[in-house]
Amino acid sequence: MPGKVSSGANCPRCARALPPGSARVCVYCGAPVVTDRRIGETVAGRFKIEKLIGQGGMGKVYRARHLALDRMVCLKMLKPSVLEDPTVVGRFEREAMAASRLNHPNSIQVLDFGRNDADGALYLAMEYVQGKDLKAVLRDEWPLPEERLCHIMAQVLAALGEAHAHNVIHRDLKPENIMVEQRRNQPDFVKVLDFGIARILDSDLPRLTRADVVCGTPQYMAPEQATGAQLDARCDLYSVGIILYQMATREVPFDGPSSMEVLTSQVHEAPIPPRKRRPKAAISPALEAVILRVLAKDPTQRPQSAEELRQELLAVANGSAPPAEKPELPRQTAPAPPPAPPARTPRSRRAAILAGAAALTLVAGFSVVRRARTPAPEISLGLSTPAMARDPERASELVRRSGEAETANDLRRARELLMQAIEVDPDNAEAHYRLGTLLLRSQPERARSEYQTAKHLDAKKYGEAVDAVLKGL
Repeated sequence: MPGKVSSGANCPRCARALPPGSARVCVYCGAPVVTDRRIGETVAGRFKIEKLIGQGGMGKVYRARHLALDRMVCLKMLKPSVLEDPTVVGRFEREAMAASRLNHPNSIQVLDFGRNDADGALYLAMEYVQGKDLKAVLRDEWPLPEERLCHIMAQVLAALGEAHAHNVIHRDLKPENIMVEQRRNQPDFVKVLDFGIARILDSDLPRLTRADVVCGTPQYMAPEQATGAQLDARCDLYSVGIILYQMATREVPFDGPSSMEVLTSQVHEAPIPPRKRRPKAAISPALEAVILRVLAKDPTQRPQSAEELRQELLAVANGSAPPAEKPELPRQTAPAPPPAPPARTPRSRRAAILAGAAALTLVAGFSVVRRARTPAPEISLGLSTPAMARDPERASELVRRSGEAETANDLRRARELLMQAIEVDPDNAEAHYRLGTLLLRSQPERARSEYQTAKHLDAKKYGEAVDAVLKGL
């Protein structure tokens, strides 16, 4: 009927179902309503579309009925206008392949994949989840009790553990991709959705993106993902940390007016501790400690598997987590001999990832913007040391402690420790590399020299990363 709403239409603003035959304006919120031509259509002779439940730039998602099985399914369909784009089609097919590998109660189940007989449109049929996404849960029900928060995310981690075991990393985990369903005797049952940009690590299929192009959502993106570096399952754990932070505080730790600013913060900035961000929220020290650990910039300082992090959350929920430890303060060391000229300073394990950010191309085609900071004190570039025996073991300990200092946001102390490390062992490539990272924004020419030294000392480990950084200087 012209000007009227057909059966199955819903409001794009408030998402409420609209009565058939009503005017094309929502009777609840007044938003204009546009009906979809596919409502009532049968796709591939098997799926009858009943309702539009979501849409994006590349396609639409419908509630449909599997005619042979008489069950509800979720049908994702690409728009006809993007079917000629091999990247979009490849990503859609990759989602089907990634999800089909998974057989876990907390992962969305793929039922079918193919092309519609009538118009050739690609479709992906998945199980239909009657619930709401975690973003809506946080919007409507925050604050969440800590036990509930841990229970939801433990299920997410169980699904990720299954995916990682099959060499699939999600790469775009966020609250919108986590459905929470209220089942009888199973409150807050979780389904992890949308493996649309998942990476299948052992696949021999061509990659859909170059190594230096970033895919994902900036607010939930790991530092190594933001810089286009090599990824593994630990990037998904960082995204879990962001979601945990948001569930505890109702805010993401890093946000800004542009994607570039958010990505720069992901790479450079330490998060404000949740209990400091929300002093009145009921956040236990144990949960805060878990969140801050999983948000470490250096993947080696995070939990190393989804199962490890899941067990930590369950311990928090059960009240059996060990008390949060205060960060160990750097030990005082004897001052360096006066003649020793200090060198430059990189950042710590977390900021080592910053190296790639200065040069690598991001999703929008721009390089990461460097924020202006207070210039660091002038530091001598001399690499010679006083006449003393080299002590590689001592240098490694100083490098480790510099990482702890930077984690505590004491960058001056981190630089001092790295300079001491170089003094006692000029051949410690890691110390030079980290020192270069700390100086990257305040003293780029001096950073260049430190990076070049690190590359000279260990080209296999640092050569590629240094080359990427120096392109941006």
